[in-house]
Amino acid sequence: MTSFVRYKPAFLTFAGLFAVYSVFWYLNNPRLLVLLTIAISLIIILALGSVFASEKDCLKSEWVFLALLISFLIIFCLIFPPFTAPDEGHHYFSTYWLVDSLPFNAHVKNGAFLVRDIDYALYNSRQPGDAINSASFDSVIDGFSLFGNGQLIPFSEFSFSVGSENVTAKLGSIIGLQIGLFFGLGAYPAFYMGRIGSALFFCFCAFQAYRIAPKGKSVIVFVSLLPMTLHLAASYSYDSGIIAYSLLLFACLMRGYFGEQRSIGNREIIIYLIISVLLAPCKVIYSGLILLGLFVPLSQFLDEKTGRFSKFMLIFCVVVSVLALRLASMSSLVSQPSDSSRGHEAGQLYSLSDILLHPKNSFLVLCRTLDSLGDFYWETTLGYSLGWLQENLRFPAFYMIPYLFFGFICCLDSSDEPSFLATPVSFLFIFAFLLAALGSIASMWLAWTFNYENVIQGVQGRYFLPALPALLFGLRTRLFRFNSSSISVVTLGVCAMNCLYLIRFISVASCL
Repeated sequence: MTSFVRYKPAFLTFAGLFAVYSVFWYLNNPRLLVLLTIAISLIIILALGSVFASEKDCLKSEWVFLALLISFLIIFCLIFPPFTAPDEGHHYFSTYWLVDSLPFNAHVKNGAFLVRDIDYALYNSRQPGDAINSASFDSVIDGFSLFGNGQLIPFSEFSFSVGSENVTAKLGSIIGLQIGLFFGLGAYPAFYMGRIGSALFFCFCAFQAYRIAPKGKSVIVFVSLLPMTLHLAASYSYDSGIIAYSLLLFACLMRGYFGEQRSIGNREIIIYLIISVLLAPCKVIYSGLILLGLFVPLSQFLDEKTGRFSKFMLIFCVVVSVLALRLASMSSLVSQPSDSSRGHEAGQLYSLSDILLHPKNSFLVLCRTLDSLGDFYWETTLGYSLGWLQENLRFPAFYMIPYLFFGFICCLDSSDEPSFLATPVSFLFIFAFLLAALGSIASMWLAWTFNYENVIQGVQGRYFLPALPALLFGLRTRLFRFNSSSISVVTLGVCAMNCLYLIRFISVASCL
């Protein structure tokens, strides 16, 4: 109880603010859905408070983290109507295509695949990019049917390939959608089964990362519970799987750098290689994170010969997996077609030669982009604009400042995680993040920006999330010390902010 007594003024202050905040947003939109969100948020906060009051170290338990992660993922699965996550229409049908491609389904023929007419009707009734509003919530309730006997019809509006759809990052949604179709669920339940499968896969990976990592647990908690992470994890987006693999990779790196000497054996090496092979082809820009494993000291391996061989195998596996699945898409960025389209716009995209042969203009374009869109990048990394960047659901920037504060705590020397990388390795972690960030910008420069535009288009902060753990841990400093448990404070703080976030979001969205 000493921890509760110590922080009692802070708890009482927050309780008062939460009460005023909840009353305001309920009066703003006195609907049952808002009241339900407030009630669920209150239950989460009271449960966290009771755990913190009973024994402070309880918040460091992996089971508390798992319970919180499951709770928020279920909420995020259900709170967003279908096709309101980034590019979810494309990702939904790519998952459908992958399910149809399974040997026991075999519904892919002549470039088309078969979908149920009720699922296609759901897609047409809620076109991707539609606003989240009161009508969208009502449509889910009105159109919900537990079972549906749809007829199979050919679908060819999108074209997919194994190399472009990041199959390994969509395992959860594939399993979930397959279960929904197998049991003949209705359009809405089958759709949400895919989301739930994606969320559970992410939850499993994040939970295992938390258990594996001897250090950096506060970083894993912070990145896993960010609104943008939860939004992607509870959708059909392959970003869910990519972030999940990156958390596992980060945990393995922590075990490599901070585990006991001679503790890395064949089992640990094989696990790291499998994660690397799954992650590298998804987005080549994250390969720098994988290659951080090359700098794990040989003293950590069972013997130096095994360590050297594992590092050689790491390079080999990354190169082979990337060449096998990403060579075609990488080569397409080098030479762009004469005319390209971006939504309803048409024009000539930047080519690699445009960038390299005009260094002055390229430098100006890059700097101008960072100057004008820098705020947008960090805000969308945290999650100030969910629902596919819907303008009227954007949060004020001050809502994101507490998240920045908890991210800053992850970078500090604390009572429960007094651990630091050697300075050269710390710079490598930061460099890996910069490589991923600049790679994201460069890819959209080539694939989404017309050559007459002076600002790079299409980059969103969510592309930086897989590399965020490396940045946070690379920035760890001894200049300041946090004289408390960083894991407990980050868990409490981020969860409390998420509850406030959800109350405001549902109040605003359901009255539009």
